[in-house]
Amino acid sequence: MVNFVKEKSNNTDYINAPWRKYYKEDFKNINYFEGSLYEKILDISNKYPNNIALEYFTKHYTYKEMINIIDKIALSLVSYGVKENDYVTICMANCPKVICVFYAINKIGAIANIIHPLSSINEIKKCLKATKSNFIFVSDFIYNKIRKFKVRKVVVIPISESMNLLTKTLYKLTTKKKYKANNLAKNALSWSKFLSSYKKIHLDVFKPRNKNDDAVILYSGGTTGNPKGVVLTNLCLDAISKQCELMVDDTVPGNSILSYLPIFHGFGLAIGIHMPLSLGMKCIIIPKINVKKMNKIVEKTKPNFLPVIPSILESMVKDKRASKKSLQSVLCVLSCGDFLNYELKNKVEEYLKCHGAKAVIRAVYGLTESTAATCVSLVEDYTEGSIGIPSPDTLYKIVKPNTTITVPIGDIGEICISGPSVMKEYLNNPSETYRTIRVHEDGRKWLHTGDLGRMDDNGIFYFESRLKRLIISNGCNIYPNYLEDIYNKHPFIENSVVIGIPDDIKGQVAKAIIMLKKNIKLTDAVKTNILEYANNNIAKYALPKEYEYVDNIPKTSLGTVDYKKLENHE
Repeated sequence: MVNFVKEKSNNTDYINAPWRKYYKEDFKNINYFEGSLYEKILDISNKYPNNIALEYFTKHYTYKEMINIIDKIALSLVSYGVKENDYVTICMANCPKVICVFYAINKIGAIANIIHPLSSINEIKKCLKATKSNFIFVSDFIYNKIRKFKVRKVVVIPISESMNLLTKTLYKLTTKKKYKANNLAKNALSWSKFLSSYKKIHLDVFKPRNKNDDAVILYSGGTTGNPKGVVLTNLCLDAISKQCELMVDDTVPGNSILSYLPIFHGFGLAIGIHMPLSLGMKCIIIPKINVKKMNKIVEKTKPNFLPVIPSILESMVKDKRASKKSLQSVLCVLSCGDFLNYELKNKVEEYLKCHGAKAVIRAVYGLTESTAATCVSLVEDYTEGSIGIPSPDTLYKIVKPNTTITVPIGDIGEICISGPSVMKEYLNNPSETYRTIRVHEDGRKWLHTGDLGRMDDNGIFYFESRLKRLIISNGCNIYPNYLEDIYNKHPFIENSVVIGIPDDIKGQVAKAIIMLKKNIKLTDAVKTNILEYANNNIAKYALPKEYEYVDNIPKTSLGTVDYKKLENHE
């Protein structure tokens, strides 16, 4: 455990990293695990075989039981011809099986290609094409979306598969789109049929991998908004886990975390899944969170760690029905996905205190390209509006935008990150990789975040704004220029603008402002055509909640779109 206290040092290395005085130790020589992610949790399983690893409603899996399932999945993958360095796609909501699938892929030396299950059909096709992935695991509720894809094998996993009988019955009664096993296409397998295939293999399928080998592809809009595959190595995830252990108290075997942030989300995978499992903790898995019932869920499941996004914190504070002891299990709240303002932080900490928790909120900053979490706010010496100090073994600097020139302390510039959790590259995209990861004059590789911030005299960092246009909806990034490019390819549309508008539940949602071509009349048929086009090309979470059709889009005196006028109009 690390208590952050101010400690002065005469070491000249501290000149450009003044935040190091807050570390209890120097952390210059952190030893990271040398092998794969699978090997890491296998090592933990050998130490704590009877610790609960996964909790799903009322079902529990010990570390020993989890490893046993992972091993069977690995054998089944090999029985269907999956080889080392193949890309295996996961397009699923959180459940115990998807976590076991992820580590089984890693065990055989393949690479997990994780896609948001609410992605559009065309987005999923692009991700499969980019990785040449021919083996997919999908949740039952999205199978119909991909059943016509020309891939070798699809394994369909019902979300209810790991539920107890009562929960499973209620789930099936309340699920509108029901999945039936006899409706599977020829290339599809039920979970039970896939898993039974492990008996066909009678050899060791483990493939040794080192920390610098590719482990997973996640998807991010980067600085341009066009979805790109982020290549993360074994080290990227292990580094985040190790750094979190050093930076956050109570990350000890036996403690628990509410693992509801999805596996396709960098924070959900790195902090919600791999970090706790690599430390002997328990993941309390929830496939889909009901924001309005968050306090009730916490009271029932009793997690020690609660990762949240600010919009969920807002909902928690508004809930007047929570009992006075509903949050007493919570030791730490980690806020990610969007900027946490000082007023909300104070409100939530008072709310936590009034409902039995001793926790304070730790703001966490990072990108998918940095494996999510690389900067954490301090418990002591917290400064209003800060995102904290860099994790051990990670360096931050502020540069003049679009350059490698460091700005003076206190000046605003682009936040850059260097460290072991920074991605390897964008998949098959050297130009974007070069634009995002630059070698500076110090010889180090630096990730240019596209975010503006500053550093004060004490080495504490502050987020100011974004260089890129961005809408953050329920913790998910929506890139307006990406959506506009899609709309502008529609034969009826002359021009379009996407802006963010306030939403009580999600914080922000997208709104599309459409200008039709002069020869197109606005009719119900035209509106329906555009909506269907959007549904096929835009992920469900990014679809605009509102549409407005206009004759002209306002411009500034320079001839560019007047975004401020459109946003102020709302």
